[in-house]
Amino acid sequence: MAAQLTEGITRLLVWIMKFSVINLIWVTFCLPIIFITIPVFFADDASGVFTVLLFLSIMAPFFFFPATMAMFGVVRKWVIGVDDVPLFFSFWKIYKENYKRSFLSGIFITFVFAILTLDIYYFSTINPMISGLFIIALFFSFHFMIFFFANSVHTTLSFWDNMKNSMILSLINPVYNLCILFINVIILYVSFQLFTAFIPFFMGTTIAFVSFKGYYHLFRKVQESSKI
Repeated sequence: MAAQLTEGITRLLVWIMKFSVINLIWVTFCLPIIFITIPVFFADDASGVFTVLLFLSIMAPFFFFPATMAMFGVVRKWVIGVDDVPLFFSFWKIYKENYKRSFLSGIFITFVFAILTLDIYYFSTINPMISGLFIIALFFSFHFMIFFFANSVHTTLSFWDNMKNSMILSLINPVYNLCILFINVIILYVSFQLFTAFIPFFMGTTIAFVSFKGYYHLFRKVQESSKI
């Protein structure tokens, strides 16, 4: 019994180490984005916020998307059961191999997020109901984005086929997808509102793990149904 308990604690500590190391690497690669985002919390007028968001939109495809796709690539190895994953080497290898397509996809996805954010701001004072619809669209776009990351590192599809498959997987089984989105929103809320120390060590990898786990379940279900 004691041996099993010790083994369980050891495995837990190993997983905590894996999550924290990859998250720290991800944060390091996203540092330019972080430095740009910080002024948003101190801006006291709309023009200041929009200036920061403009620079953020320009830089996100260069830094955030390649780093996040690399993080998803490492997490994918954990989920599918690949043993002995060298953490930094795997991250860097996936980062280099996928930089171009993550950059190009980042341009498109960032544009969508920017348009939705502007619409939310514009209609917030004119028509709150329409603004609410755009907020829902923003949440769905976030869910689609994490599935896009998962599908990108798990398949070798072209950009548009990847977009199509990610969209389909984001729409099928709405209750299941809403549960994944809800868990990720809770992670974001806890990270930014309750326990900010969670951000540099676990936020990114936890979201990636939950998202890829959910994506992988749906992906296998679709594969199995297509064989019937």
